[in-house]
Amino acid sequence: GATALAGALGRMEKMTQLDLSRNYLKAEGATALAGALGRMDNLTQLNISWNELKAEGATALAGALGRMEKMTQLDLSYNDLAVEGAAAVAGALGRMNKLTQLDLSYNGLKAEGATALAGALGRMEKMTQLDLSFNVLSDGEAFAPL
Repeated sequence: GATALAGALGRMEKMTQLDLSRNYLKAEGATALAGALGRMDNLTQLNISWNELKAEGATALAGALGRMEKMTQLDLSYNDLAVEGAAAVAGALGRMNKLTQLDLSYNGLKAEGATALAGALGRMEKMTQLDLSFNVLSDGEAFAPL
């Protein structure tokens, strides 16, 4: 699946929008797609949400994301990136200076993940929409519902 798709996507250098959401790619699929995505220099919108990428998948994609200098919209929500994945994505975000919309909701980032992202986010002057909802970003202990 993802490996065959990567071969085709790698030849689509003029593509500007790509939606790979809800495909259960996991880290293996992200690794297979990373090389192709890195060659898609004209991408302005990428939705790779709901794929259970976890930290390993985010790390695999980070290099490709960092080369996407025209990217304006990126959706990585619902991927359970956790703290390690946030750190990997932060490095890529630092090079995505045209990004206006970023969705990292539902990723279990916690306070440590927010700290990892803070430096990159602070330099993103064109950002108009940022979704970090449902990540338990509190510096204190989270409490269990009654």
